[in-house]
Amino acid sequence: MRRCKITVLKREFNDDLAKQYIKIPNFGLCHLMKEGDTFITSGPFGCGMPENFCDMAWHAIELQATSLATVGKVFGVDDVHIACCNDGVRPVIFKLEAIEDDSEQIF
Repeated sequence: MRRCKITVLKREFNDDLAKQYIKIPNFGLCHLMKEGDTFITSGPFGCGMPENFCDMAWHAIELQATSLATVGKVFGVDDVHIACCNDGVRPVIFKLEAIEDDSEQIF
C-alpha cells in the first residue's frame, strides 16, 4: 500500500506581522512541530491524517498528501511535493513523499 511521508523541513516566523496583528506575548515559531519531524499518513486507505499531526496544517496539505498516497500526482510530479501550512505568521514547510508500506491493512 502506498502512503505519504511528511517531513518538516522548516519553520518560519514573520515577526513584523506578529507585532502588528498578534496580541499574544512571546508568540514565535510553531511549537507543535520541529525541523526533522516525520509523519506517515494513516488509515485503511493510507491517506488519513497522521497521528499527532496539527489539524490546521493537515487541512492545508491534505489534498496533496492524499494525492501522493493514492498514486496521484501533484503538479505533474508523482513522488515528492513541497507544501506548507496556511499560518501566515508562523508557517511550517513540509516535504511530502510517496512511499510504499508493506504492512497489512485490516478494514
